Amino acid sequence: MATSTTFPPSASPPTRTDSSRSTAPARTGAEAILQLLVASGVDHVFLNPGTDTAPIQEALVALAGDGERVPTLVPCLYENVAMAAAHGYFLVTHKPQLVVVHVDVGTQNLGGNVHDAMRGQAGVVILAGRAPYTVDGLLPGSRDRAIQWQQDVTDQIGIVRGYAKWAHELGRVDTLHQLVPRAVQMAASEPWGPVYMTAAREVLMQPPAGNTVDLGVARRTRPLVTSAGDPQAFEQLAEWLAEAEAPLAIAGNLGRHPEAVSHLVTLAETVGMRLVDTRGPLNVPADHPLLVDSASAAIAEADVILLLDVDVPWIPRQVQPMPGARIAQLDIDPLKETIALWGFPVDLPIQADTSKALVGLQAAVERHAGGSARQRWAARRDRYTAAHTAHQDALRASLAELRTRRPIAAEWVGAALADRLPDDAIVLDETVTSADAVRRFLDRRQPGSILSAGAPGLGWGLGASVGVRLAAPDRTVTALVGDGSFVFGSPVAALWAAQQAAAPFLTLVMNNGGYNASKMPVLGLFPEGASKRANAFPGVRFHTPPDYAALARSCHAYGERVEQPTDLPAAIDRGLAAVNAGQAAVLDVVLAQI
Repeated sequence: MATSTTFPPSASPPTRTDSSRSTAPARTGAEAILQLLVASGVDHVFLNPGTDTAPIQEALVALAGDGERVPTLVPCLYENVAMAAAHGYFLVTHKPQLVVVHVDVGTQNLGGNVHDAMRGQAGVVILAGRAPYTVDGLLPGSRDRAIQWQQDVTDQIGIVRGYAKWAHELGRVDTLHQLVPRAVQMAASEPWGPVYMTAAREVLMQPPAGNTVDLGVARRTRPLVTSAGDPQAFEQLAEWLAEAEAPLAIAGNLGRHPEAVSHLVTLAETVGMRLVDTRGPLNVPADHPLLVDSASAAIAEADVILLLDVDVPWIPRQVQPMPGARIAQLDIDPLKETIALWGFPVDLPIQADTSKALVGLQAAVERHAGGSARQRWAARRDRYTAAHTAHQDALRASLAELRTRRPIAAEWVGAALADRLPDDAIVLDETVTSADAVRRFLDRRQPGSILSAGAPGLGWGLGASVGVRLAAPDRTVTALVGDGSFVFGSPVAALWAAQQAAAPFLTLVMNNGGYNASKMPVLGLFPEGASKRANAFPGVRFHTPPDYAALARSCHAYGERVEQPTDLPAAIDRGLAAVNAGQAAVLDVVLAQI
């Protein structure tokens, strides 16, 4: 588990965990914030310190020394790792955790992982320092370094304003008991997302009245109860599904609630509805016979389409539904308020928590399940199942050749890993252009066994794996990342955090020698252009890449480079053995170079 502040036995009284008390001791605003966060259910603080976070650091030590419970400290060398780790922890637990960074530059270093938390709906509480207000030294925490003038920007909150669900400057110690629980509630209420608070040192060091903080609001503040949907809308949608000749469901982030997966499968099997999983979390078990092989073909053929928590159901310039197709939507955020241009046609948008709404929709469908309807649905289900079985047989046949193909095929990476991971292992997917090939053979079936950022910001997978392992310490955690994603993920900081927090995980680097995601648009927009003719793609290829395995070894992790496909299974075994022994592991798997 993560590191905790330690003290000599004589200075370490038993931790107080009385959940019924209405107040808690707090000598400073920083201590009050920590007491309120603990009362609100925050268990970990992912910390990258600066001069303005000193009161938080002192409060962690002081409260622990008094026997008060404080969030478990996870030290992070770089802010984006802290943000990704909190995101990963939330995906498993649905409990927002605290990320502490300093002023404007620390906030900027959160980088694309703030975007990922917003777009991927991850509840995270960010607390950033702020340049001190005062300069004369009359108040504790007043400015005492030149950088505090340089870091005093005009709109620090503006750095994350477009990405935070809620943002506020903590300007008074006497309102902390209201604002801190509100921040946690905002982050934990769907649609989930990051919240951002700032606090200057003067506030963090100011004593609350009576050296106590009121826990009453924190004890009573809970996430919002989500809607199960409108029954009349379900009746309309059930009628459409009952009458459909080619129904199709497209799932995006539905699997954020693992229980929703079985509800979706039950509905699909009842009406013989094909399913598209859009590479977010696991929304459909990989072996399910109604899972489509070609999403574009299924979309073009469908006469009823059900969108489930999906941001981008299809790319209009590549495929569009047939004219007259009925389109319904179940989504906690059907308006997609944070996406400026959305524009997908929806005939029946229903705001609801899909994990609850699918139960109501199933009941409505059953009311339309007469004898002839069930026969028609079963015949369609059998037809789709037969086609899926034939496709799976062809895939299995192709695997024999992939086992020995050099360079290593991405499909073989998925298959070799599938043979060695426990059924309940958690795979974090940040493979980008290799994702379809890997997932085709990865064979994950249990809900919650594949997680993703749910957003395109790269540099998430390594830090998120630290958080996932902290949240699920008894499960094997594996990160699948491209070589670009590996570099973006600050591997030195991420692997060090894994070692410090005793949260080891296995990483497979899908090394194709560059940014394939940046090469593909050049070929797409200029298929016969100069770049293709010259085989030159500026800024895309890594001609002299780092030694990723050696980098891993420098960070207390096991590292190995794998070039031969026949060597891959044993290398995975060695990596997993290292993880089981408490050491993070990195396998640099060399694919065809772009």
